[in-house]
Amino acid sequence: MGVQTVIGSAFLACGLAYGAFFAWEMKSHPEKLAASTAKLGTLCAFEFAIYFLCTLGVSDFLLNTLLIGRLKLAEGKSLPANILAATIVPGAFIAFSYLKGGSTVDALTLVLWMLCLTLGGALGGRAVSGMDAKLLKRIMGAAIIASMGALIFRMIASSGAVGTLTGLRGGKLVAMCVFCVALGFINVMGVPGKPAATAMLLVLGLSPVSALTLTLVLGSIIPMSGGVRVAREGLYDRKLVLAAMTAGSAAAILGVLMAVSLDPLLLNILLLAVMLTAVISLLKN
Repeated sequence: MGVQTVIGSAFLACGLAYGAFFAWEMKSHPEKLAASTAKLGTLCAFEFAIYFLCTLGVSDFLLNTLLIGRLKLAEGKSLPANILAATIVPGAFIAFSYLKGGSTVDALTLVLWMLCLTLGGALGGRAVSGMDAKLLKRIMGAAIIASMGALIFRMIASSGAVGTLTGLRGGKLVAMCVFCVALGFINVMGVPGKPAATAMLLVLGLSPVSALTLTLVLGSIIPMSGGVRVAREGLYDRKLVLAAMTAGSAAAILGVLMAVSLDPLLLNILLLAVMLTAVISLLKN
């Protein structure tokens, strides 16, 4: 069993453990499930769409925030708790589905990616109070635009060819590690990291599937680490989490199967569209 499969299995085991707890909590307190004002069928439809798009790099945090706000499911302190609780189980399936075969990304690249993100997050947690999040979002938006320009130029110069690497070595690996520390640092402030990570990895020459694998592992680490607090406090809409655990997980598995079978050029174009949407959102806000 490869390192990638072990890491993917660890994500899945944690996700299933959280899922079992959420299911037990809902069964033990049916009145809390019934208290939700939303219709379960409607939530299942939305969560299916959200986590299908998530497998292509679209931010499930952003989409769930919009959904929760539109349906008035949560506000204030309970808003981030709902977002985290909803993403834990389908996020675990996404990470496992991309990593289980061991062929989507090189083991050394994956391990250093996770370690550097963790280091950056630890450093950022200490410095977050003295920094301007709005300025960082503008800087991040500009960096993504520059990366998109470099990526498009590269595709044109190579007659549409996209990256084929599954791992990085030498100077590219060092560059990725430095970027990862910075990404983990600013991600603590709520600045979206997936679009910038995708852009950087594609520019370094990783294949679209390999870039997505690392990006979506990034999206699973944070919910897992914050899940204990969320589960203990119980500040989440039960129907939202139930819809994410069922319909969202099904969509996650289906989306990964589609993504890994897509033509690399088409997947690259889809990722560029995702990055452009993220830039507009960053600069607009």
